[in-house]
Amino acid sequence: MLQVHGTFYLIALYIQRPKIAALMSDMRKRFWSIENYNCPSLRKEYLEESHSLRTKCISYVGIMLLCATVFCYGRIIQDGEKNIDNMLFKSYIPEFVDFWILFAWEHIPASGLVVLELSLDVIVLNMLTMTKLQFRLLRYEIENMFCDNGHNSDSDLRIKRCSDHHTFLLEFRAMLNDTFSYLMLIYMGVIILILCIEMYLIMSLDSLADVLGAAVYAAQMFFEFFICYCCPAQDLKDEAELLSQALYFNDWHLHPSRYKNFAILWERVK
Repeated sequence: MLQVHGTFYLIALYIQRPKIAALMSDMRKRFWSIENYNCPSLRKEYLEESHSLRTKCISYVGIMLLCATVFCYGRIIQDGEKNIDNMLFKSYIPEFVDFWILFAWEHIPASGLVVLELSLDVIVLNMLTMTKLQFRLLRYEIENMFCDNGHNSDSDLRIKRCSDHHTFLLEFRAMLNDTFSYLMLIYMGVIILILCIEMYLIMSLDSLADVLGAAVYAAQMFFEFFICYCCPAQDLKDEAELLSQALYFNDWHLHPSRYKNFAILWERVK
C-alpha cells in the first residue's frame, strides 16, 4: 500500500510540475508581505498562523518519519532474524548477496517513497495556508480602506489595489483548484482503497504487532488527509467569505464620492 501511495504521488508531481512551479512563482512575486504592515494585532495574527503552519509541518514530518522508522526496523529489531519477512520490502535474497547489503540497498526506494509522500502533502498544506493569509491581509486592507476619511485620492488607490489583488487571489485559487482537484478525487479513491485493506487486515491478522502496524498506518492516513487537505481548505474558504462582510461594514456609505469605485469592488467580492 505504501508503494501504491508513493507511486501515485510521484505521478501527480510529475504531471502537474509546470502548474505547481507557476503557483510557487506567483506566490514569490505577487503575494503581499507582512513586513509592509505596522499593525501589531495583524502582525501577531500572521506570525501565530505562520508558527502554527510550521508546527503542523514539523509534527506531520515527525509522525511520518516515526512510522517509516517503525516500518523499516520494527520487525528486524523484534526477532533479529535474517529472512525475507524482515526486509524493508519482501524480496528474493540471492545466496551470493549478504542480507545486510540488500537491506541497506532497499533504503533507497524506501527513502524515496517517504520523501514523495511528504513533498506533495507539505506543498498543498503550505499553499492553502499562505493563500488564506493573503485573504486575511486583503481583509485588513478593506477594513481600513477609508482610514483617511475619504479626503484625498488615497482611497481610490486602495480600492484599486484591493480590487487588483482580489482578482489575482481568485485566479490563484482557481489555478490551485485546477492543479489539485482531479488529483484529490483520485487520491480519495486511493485512500478509501488503502483504508479498506488496512481495516480488513486489522480484523483478520492474528499477530498483535501486525494489527498495531495496520492500525497506525490507517490512523496516519486519516491524520494526513484532514491536517494537510481538509482543514486548511476549509480555513481558506472561511477567510475568503469574510471579505464581503468586511467590505459591507467599512462605512462605505459615508463616502459618496467613492461609490462608483466601491461598487466595482463590491461586485467582485460578493
